[in-house]
Amino acid sequence: MTDHATAPQPGPEPHDQATAVTPVTPADDANPWAAITIDDPQPDAGQAPAPFAPPEPTQSPQEQAARRARRRRAAVRWSCAVLVFAIAGTGTALAVTAPERTDIPGLATANDGRYTFPPLTLPPLPSGKAAPDLKDNSKGLHQADLRYLLLPAPKEAGGSVNPPVFPSPTAPTATASAPASASAAPSDTAPATPGASASATAAPAASAAPGATAPANWVGCEAMGSELQNPARLHGLLLQNVCRAATVREWTASDGTSTRIRLLRFGSPNEARETYFRGRTDLQLKAAPDAKMASGDGWDTVAGIEVTRKDSQETAGKGVPTTRVAFVSASDVVAVVTMTNPRGVPATAFRQVVTLQCDLLA
Repeated sequence: MTDHATAPQPGPEPHDQATAVTPVTPADDANPWAAITIDDPQPDAGQAPAPFAPPEPTQSPQEQAARRARRRRAAVRWSCAVLVFAIAGTGTALAVTAPERTDIPGLATANDGRYTFPPLTLPPLPSGKAAPDLKDNSKGLHQADLRYLLLPAPKEAGGSVNPPVFPSPTAPTATASAPASASAAPSDTAPATPGASASATAAPAASAAPGATAPANWVGCEAMGSELQNPARLHGLLLQNVCRAATVREWTASDGTSTRIRLLRFGSPNEARETYFRGRTDLQLKAAPDAKMASGDGWDTVAGIEVTRKDSQETAGKGVPTTRVAFVSASDVVAVVTMTNPRGVPATAFRQVVTLQCDLLA
């Protein structure tokens, strides 16, 4: 047997030219492609791949200027829109808050029968005189002009809504040619006779300042007797308790309600209180001869003020009385408030008038 030379076997191909083949395991028989991997170069672990950034298109100077102009115009438009909304909001707020709420449609309070009175102002006191202290009978005398303590007429009755202007509180001097009773108010030191007539009482002071609210008229203390069914009882009361002065104011409002307020001033709080207690039970008005004391909750009044209400038994529409009366006791002053209306006196208006008159006397 002759030995033959063995032909040289080809060497392994270089690594970069050969494909690494991973042996197929029995578990991967179903997917033969899963056994083949390619040695691709992997990026470093700490280095993120660079994002792809498309090249920005180049703009000409004209395009850049046009773009800036568009931005400026947009900014101006938005600024104008914000300014317009701000002006509109401010104008709306002023339109709502500047006028009175009752003058704005939709916000006005429905009329409940109350009247429109001017701001209440107390008249000036004479020099050296103090305001009344209703808690102390010895200091509870009203020193101000009684006519200016009457509630003024409301706007609904032709009254003014401007605050009253009072004259200087100086006592006029009586002259020899003119009697004191014709030029001055009833004096607190000289009691007036119960039967004094209105013609003998004083006229409004001539020294009133220009534009001053016209005062009410002085009347005789027994002038109220013409409204009573039993004027003799009033005469008896005035004989026992000396009435120093009396005044009256009356008006008829646009709703047809007639109001009359009388003030009677006495020499002492005790005399006035005696007249108040007896008058509220003994005196019967011609307009309401069957009036009885009103029931229900009492009104909140100022300390030292006492009120008694009486309602007529004659009613109109839903049981509203046609006459309402209030007797008020305020130290040395007695007030009688009478309101009548054939269609019924509104309870709100009656309470408003009585409460405001009490405030002036307090």
